[in-house]
Amino acid sequence: MSYRRAADYIRQLETLGHVNASEAFHIAFGVDENFVPPLGIMLTSLLLNNPDCAFHIHVFCNSIRDEDLIKLRKFVNQNADIRLDLYLIDASVFNGFHLDKLDRGYTAATYNRILIAQVLYPAVERLLYLDADTICVGRLKELETFSFDGNILAAVPDRGDWLLEHKPDIGFAPDEVYFNSGVLYIDLKKWNEFCMSDKMSTLLREGVFAMQDQDAINLIARNLIKPLPVRFNQFLLLKEAPRPIPDDTIIIHFAGQLKPWQPWCNHPQRKIYDEYRNRSLWKEFEYHPRDYQEYRLMGRALRQRGELIDALKFYGRYVFYKFR
Repeated sequence: MSYRRAADYIRQLETLGHVNASEAFHIAFGVDENFVPPLGIMLTSLLLNNPDCAFHIHVFCNSIRDEDLIKLRKFVNQNADIRLDLYLIDASVFNGFHLDKLDRGYTAATYNRILIAQVLYPAVERLLYLDADTICVGRLKELETFSFDGNILAAVPDRGDWLLEHKPDIGFAPDEVYFNSGVLYIDLKKWNEFCMSDKMSTLLREGVFAMQDQDAINLIARNLIKPLPVRFNQFLLLKEAPRPIPDDTIIIHFAGQLKPWQPWCNHPQRKIYDEYRNRSLWKEFEYHPRDYQEYRLMGRALRQRGELIDALKFYGRYVFYKFR
C-alpha cells in the first residue's frame, strides 16, 4: 500500500488548537465512533498528569458522532497545551483484511494504526501510538530522550498463559518475545524505510490472525522491536482479581474484552477509570451493547440489579441475534 494510495482514503476533517508542532510531543490514536468517548477520557488523564507538556494529538477515525466532535472542540478550546488533528479514514482501504473471519469484537478501526506512519512522516519523526482503552497516570517526558538503538519501534512484552498456545500458532519459539501493540513508540523514518505498512497490509490480506495487526507487527518487525519498561503499558485485566498498581506506572491499559465503561463491568478497580471519566466532558457517556454477546452481559447486569423487565428485554435480544 503506497503513500499515495493510502492518502486517497484519508482526509483531514479538523485541526483544533494552536500548539507549535515542532515543540509538541506527538501521540496518535486509531478509533471509530464507539471509542471517541474513551479517547476523550484518556486525553483528560493525559493533560491532568502532564501539566508542563504540550501535545500534538493525531486521531484517525472511521466515523465520529456530532456530539463527540463538539466535545473534542470544547476540550481543545479549554486546554492551551494541546493541538488535535482529526483524520477521517474510508474503511474500504482495508477491504480483504479478513475482519469478518473472527468473532472478537474487532472493527475496521483495528487497522487504522497501519496508516499513521505513512500519513504523518516526514512532518513527524517519532510518535507514541496508544489504544483508546488506556489512561495516563504519570509523566511521559522521559520518552523525549528515548533511544531506539536502530529499531523500528519500542513496545512492552505481552504476557499471559494464552501466549503458550499463541506463539507456536504464528511460528514463534516459546522463549521468543511477543509484544503488545496497545502502546507503541515508533520511529516513523525507520517504519517507512522498512515498508512496515505495505508489508502488514500484504500479510493481513493473505492470512487470518487471532490478534490481527498485533500479530503482523510482531512477525514483520521481528528482532527490530526494543522493549519498553512495563510502566508504559501496565495491564489491568478486569476479569482478574484486583491487584496493586505499581507506583511508577505511567499508562494503564484496560486490555481484554471487558472495559471499564461497559455497564456490566463491576470490577472494584474500575474506580481508577471513573476518577478521570468524572473529570472529563464525557462523564455522562453511556455505552450501549453492540452484539448478541453484549446483550447477554447487559441482561445479566440488569438482573443482578433487580431490573428484571429490562433484563428480559436484553436476554430476548441476545437470543434473537444469536440465532439470526
